Amino acid sequence: MRRLFFSFTCALLAFQGIAQKDNHSKFAIKYSPTQLIMGELHFAYEQRIARQSSIEIGLGPTVSEIGLTPVIFENMFGSYMGWGKESGLGFFGSLAFRYYPISGLATAPRGLYIGPELKYRLYNTKYVDQMYGLGERIGATTQLSFKFYTGFQFWLGNKFSMDVFTAVGVGNTSLTSHYGNVVYNQDTGMNEYFWDSNTRSRVFFTGAFGFKFGIGGTRKDQ
Repeated sequence: MRRLFFSFTCALLAFQGIAQKDNHSKFAIKYSPTQLIMGELHFAYEQRIARQSSIEIGLGPTVSEIGLTPVIFENMFGSYMGWGKESGLGFFGSLAFRYYPISGLATAPRGLYIGPELKYRLYNTKYVDQMYGLGERIGATTQLSFKFYTGFQFWLGNKFSMDVFTAVGVGNTSLTSHYGNVVYNQDTGMNEYFWDSNTRSRVFFTGAFGFKFGIGGTRKDQ
């Protein structure tokens, strides 16, 4: 165990040592596997705009009904009496400003950073009828959030990066869902089946943590 910890510490120190050299890229194309827990295929592009600041744009598809999305968005309706739901594709977009405050030790996009992010997400869910010939309905969950990030971006030479981050913020979620309903018609003596819907919204506190792997170019720091 001590050998493992020692090896990990040496590797981290070596990684940081390489990262301190001013030969990292001025941009990074990234992917965040940790965002899969929120149904996001999260791709991002970060570009230096000044020595200690950068802009990051995020864009990609979303997939509903996977990870934590059914719990967080209160969309727990499952298959029942012939009604069910299926995953659908949506998208997200985000815009973030990053400031690398430690002069001499951090130059964008490398080192400790702080900054705000504005993000929009859309999840689409397909509600299906399997027994009563009612067709299908599309439900939508939209989310607009504002978060403040703190993170650290390492560079291995001038090619590869790892961005470790955490964030807190607030947002608003609007959810339109559908569910099957049934009433008894006394005139015909039969049940009548139909789709019903519900729309609600709420303000929430939000957070994020994870990491992104990135690749940059060969342009040198100036």
